[in-house]
Amino acid sequence: MRGSEFLDKMALVDPAYIEAAEAPPGVKKKLWTLWRAAVAACICLALLAGTAAAVGGGRTWLVEMFVGRGSEETGYELGVDMDVIPTSRMSENLETVSKALVRQFETTTLFSSWMPGHWMEKNFSVDEAWEFIGLESLRKPSWDLEVWCNTLNVYGDSGGKISSILIDTGYREGDVSLQAWAEIKTENFAGELHLQSVGEKGTSFEEIFLSTPGGNSCQVISSSANERGWLGLTGYLVENSVLYQLHVSYQEQDAARAEELLRQWADQF
Repeated sequence: MRGSEFLDKMALVDPAYIEAAEAPPGVKKKLWTLWRAAVAACICLALLAGTAAAVGGGRTWLVEMFVGRGSEETGYELGVDMDVIPTSRMSENLETVSKALVRQFETTTLFSSWMPGHWMEKNFSVDEAWEFIGLESLRKPSWDLEVWCNTLNVYGDSGGKISSILIDTGYREGDVSLQAWAEIKTENFAGELHLQSVGEKGTSFEEIFLSTPGGNSCQVISSSANERGWLGLTGYLVENSVLYQLHVSYQEQDAARAEELLRQWADQF
């Protein structure tokens, strides 16, 4: 994701989550030995196709992995191809949000610390957030995990035109933390969508693809452990014009469970 939109998303991460995971955590290559054996055929298919294709005409792909950008940062950038979803397909609740966005621009002063164009609701449960949007094709993760945060975010302009919607949900199982995103672009969104993840100096990354029961391809990026020993897996998947992401943060002793949770998430698509 580029510019202010990427910064907006990063600003949504709860400080407690940042404290728990600090820099984008990663996973050592040796942890992928069993997965490589299980998904070798999937990787071959992905290499032949050259993309991470998904149901509904969407995909994600690796633009670059970089080392030494900025302040010796390492990371990767993904491109995203996904169709827009008209707001007419969603709940009339969005009309209320549109009016709230207009009021933000009308009441925000020049020296205000709050930037208009972003409506947020933190008090919804996961079910309430999905119901508020009212998009039938939107998939909600189905698993019995502790939810420790859930935020519905809507972005728009001074005329109340909604350009994107993001649901950000944090889960926890023991010492394993998960952050799930579901993102929608509407007919008012203009430009290309890019995602960027930045890690500590010396962080390395690895990419594989997993096939899902629904015929989707899930792009998975692993990153090596940071200085505090946190590792991570991040899955990216587009289905029916919705971009889904799951980031799993864990210590090495929880690697098997982290891989299992990501696989369970991908298998729901």
